[in-house]
Amino acid sequence: MSDDLRELLADRLAEEDMAPEIPISVAELHRRLLPYALCRQRLEFASKAEYDICFLKLLVDNESLHVPEVALLKAATEELESPEPGLALLQRFAASEVRLRAHPSGSTARSSGSSRADKGKAKAESPETGPPIAELETGRSRGDHLPGLDDPLLVPQDESADALGRVAIVETPASGAQVREAESGSSAHCRSCDAALPKRSGLRFCPQCGADQERWPCPACGEEVERGWSYCALCGKMLTT
Repeated sequence: MSDDLRELLADRLAEEDMAPEIPISVAELHRRLLPYALCRQRLEFASKAEYDICFLKLLVDNESLHVPEVALLKAATEELESPEPGLALLQRFAASEVRLRAHPSGSTARSSGSSRADKGKAKAESPETGPPIAELETGRSRGDHLPGLDDPLLVPQDESADALGRVAIVETPASGAQVREAESGSSAHCRSCDAALPKRSGLRFCPQCGADQERWPCPACGEEVERGWSYCALCGKMLTT
């Protein structure tokens, strides 16, 4: 499956009109190019755990990716050897960059291509079970693309005048605790692994993967942003959530 994930990454770079040798941040690789929902749809992962292991194997596969940061390689290798591998470590390396290596020649490439073709045929013959995430994304122009939009946890931003500038007038100001409670109640699933979150006041970390629900890497530059921010404080990127 790691070969299939490498092939899917090559396809995603082509879909995004990105050069294969372009540096890719870990945050962009995980959240936009190879998010769990898209990989589950195209590669038919049976579980989130299978996706996590395959993603880690891709990071440590020297024939698939060039990972110049030794600390990232070491952390991914140690995580693979742990009893329950996961992707929580990616938050520490969100700004680290990797590069896709040239496709290895030989029977492996041919077998991977035929495997993807068979899966594509099976998908065409099977009934649709949900909205085609990737197909909708490729219908947008490059200029309209927002990083992370293919992630079903990220909702397209309303670009009306109210969303871009004006602030709604609230008759009764809510306390900070009420605001946090409202925000935590509006997202019932983890923004990283899509696991259902317990309905508890003050919940901050996902009990499944450990991802921070209040802070996460900017999808454009990898700098840490906080819940409620409209723009990244480092690069000025408009945030979708």
